[in-house]
Amino acid sequence: MKIQGHHILITGASSGIGAALARQLAARDCALILLARREEQLRDLVQQLPGGLQRHRIIVCDVSRSAEVQKACREIEALAPPVDGLILNAGVGGGFDVRAMDVEAMRYQFEVNFWGSAGFLAELLPGFLQRHSGFIAVTSSLAAWRGMPRSAPYSASKSALDRLIESIRIDCWRCGVHIALISPGFVKTPMTDRNRFPMPLMISADKAARKIIRGLDKKKPHIRFPWYYVCAMQLVRILPDGLYSRLMAIRKKYEQ
Repeated sequence: MKIQGHHILITGASSGIGAALARQLAARDCALILLARREEQLRDLVQQLPGGLQRHRIIVCDVSRSAEVQKACREIEALAPPVDGLILNAGVGGGFDVRAMDVEAMRYQFEVNFWGSAGFLAELLPGFLQRHSGFIAVTSSLAAWRGMPRSAPYSASKSALDRLIESIRIDCWRCGVHIALISPGFVKTPMTDRNRFPMPLMISADKAARKIIRGLDKKKPHIRFPWYYVCAMQLVRILPDGLYSRLMAIRKKYEQ
């Protein structure tokens, strides 16, 4: 599969990886639906793309609100030709203090990171299955592979997303729809700019977008990068729980 001239929805498109994907896919003659909460940033972005608002469409939507997701999906389903690619990229991070757990903040991360993607899948995946074609890519994180210090809601929401996509891929096996899970390490975006801890081996959003598109071109089921951080996380995954917790506690103490 070569992503050229496709009709693609990108959520979380106003900045970071989503905006970088929009620029690179527009250069491949793709017609894009750019979805995010911030209308002004979406308009600024689409004006930079070949064809502008005559070729591309913007939808203002808060993916944490199911009613807005359903309304956006009705608008998307009414388009002709239908979308043949979904990149569900919207996500949020945030700090976490185990001594003062903010349940509402935790719930919000799940609403965006997990339920936001699940809502689009519930509304749009049936059409892909009926047409027996297209691709769906969902942005998770290498932080889903194990619990991370001061990141419990983020790691947990991304881990839940991983299992959802893995299970859906099994249920859709040989249905004609390519389903990919995207697991980046640290990528320089407005979200990571707020972090106050070391972020090793960080890459740019443009480089991340290139790796994602290359992985989709090759129909990879799991797009993981950068490779050296992936290797480190693979080792971390097999550490005994006690040893892993001790090492992460040392790291947390060092970062404070």
